[in-house]
Formats: sequence, C-alpha cells, structure tokens
Amino acid sequence: MYAQVMANIGVNFKFYRRNRLLLVAGLLIMLVTALSTVPSLFFLTKAQHLSIIVTTASQLSNFATLIIPALGLMLISHHLGNRSIKMVFTKPCPPEAWLLSSSFSAVIVAALFYIGIFLICSILFAVWSIPFQWGLIFVLLNDFAHALIWLGYITFLAVFFRPVVAVLFIIIFQESSFYYLKLLLVSGIKSATGALALFLKSAKGLVDVIYMLLPITNPFEEKTEQVYKSLRGGDADWLMLIATWGYALGISLFFFLLANYFLKRKRLI
Repeated sequence: MYAQVMANIGVNFKFYRRNRLLLVAGLLIMLVTALSTVPSLFFLTKAQHLSIIVTTASQLSNFATLIIPALGLMLISHHLGNRSIKMVFTKPCPPEAWLLSSSFSAVIVAALFYIGIFLICSILFAVWSIPFQWGLIFVLLNDFAHALIWLGYITFLAVFFRPVVAVLFIIIFQESSFYYLKLLLVSGIKSATGALALFLKSAKGLVDVIYMLLPITNPFEEKTEQVYKSLRGGDADWLMLIATWGYALGISLFFFLLANYFLKRKRLI
C-alpha cells in the first residue's frame, strides 16, 4: 500500500502542476507579501514594522488555510466527476490508498506553504532588526491544524457533492452558525407557550444534533486571539496547541474513514 500511496502522490502533483493552481497560489503569496511590506517605506518604527509582520503572517496563513482544502476538493471532485477514478481502482489501487494519497498531497503542500510563510516573516524580523517572536510558530502550527480540519471535512463532502455544492454546504453548515441558532431558540423557548414552545423545543433538539455532528474548524479561537494580534510567545498556550492538533488528527481520521466507507459503496460508472 505504501508504494501505491507514493505513486498516487506523484500523480497528484502532476495534476496540480497541470492545473496551474499552485503557480497561481505562489504568485498571490508574493503579491500579498509585497503589498503588506510597502508601508515600511513610510513607517519606520519597530512597532509599525512588527504590525506589518503580524498582518503579513495573518494574510498569508489565512490564504494557505483556504487553498489546502481547495486542493483536496479539486482533486477528488475532478476524478469522481469524469469517472476516471474507476481506472485507478482497477490497477488495482484500493480506495483508501487513493484517498490517503490525496490527503497527503494536500498536507505536503500545506507544510511547504507554512514553511514559506515562516521564512518570509523570519526574513522580515532580521531585516528590520526585530527580536524573533515565537508566537509566530504557534500561529502557523495552529492554522496548519485548522487547515487539516477543513481538508478532512471537505474530503468527506467531495465524495457526495460537486465542488460548488460542497462549498455552499460548508458555508451554511458551520458549527458557529448553529451555536448562535441554539442561543436564539433557547431565548424563544423561554418566552413561548403552547404549540409554539413545543415546536421550538423540537427544533432545538434537531439543531443540537446537527451542532454536535459538525466539526469545530477553529478550536480555542477566543483563547488564541491575543497571540494572533501580537505574535508573542508568552501569550501562547502550547498545551492548547497540542489539544488542537489532537482534535485535528482525530477529526481528520474520522472523516477519512467515513469518506472511504461511502466511496467504496459509490457507483463509479
């Protein structure tokens, strides 16, 4: 299986190169970096330079967090859409090897993206003689974990839906949206009576189930906010980062198993 996964990873990178997606992503990263550092021509204090680095790291990391699941969605949807996946499975290559290779391909690209962001920000620290802020590592590793959660989620959805539908599903079915809907229903239940109260309680039960099933795409968001603003290592809770990675790996494995289960039962011809 190892040989099959590695062979598929090589094919996946050829697919990425042929579609020019990584080239476009690289050009966008250079453009964002250039636009972020232009203010340094006018603002010369270290505090303002640090603000530029924070902005650059945030923008590039957010972009990477979006492009990684997009790679997984594009790869799986393309092969399922044109029915070419049947040829892969009859080589033979088991569905789990193909799915695993698609995820690993995106993860390798993600690692390269985040290493590149780290190098860009490190160079800016050195050029502007600013002490390196260890919170940068925390932020990049945290966002890497978020990208893995999104990748696992969208890999599962890509088995069922076309890309546009999968993206719309993600936009609509977010745990944060259902959390606020839960609060709204709780407030309504307190003031409602009779049939309306019964209806709202039933609706809340359904919302609770959906909320529990949806992945948390940004664990500990409020607790890490200060690190993202300052990049200070002292503001980082590294145990929280370990917990985030544990959750990301666990939920990714869960979605991988689900995707593999339904892919094996999907009609491919």
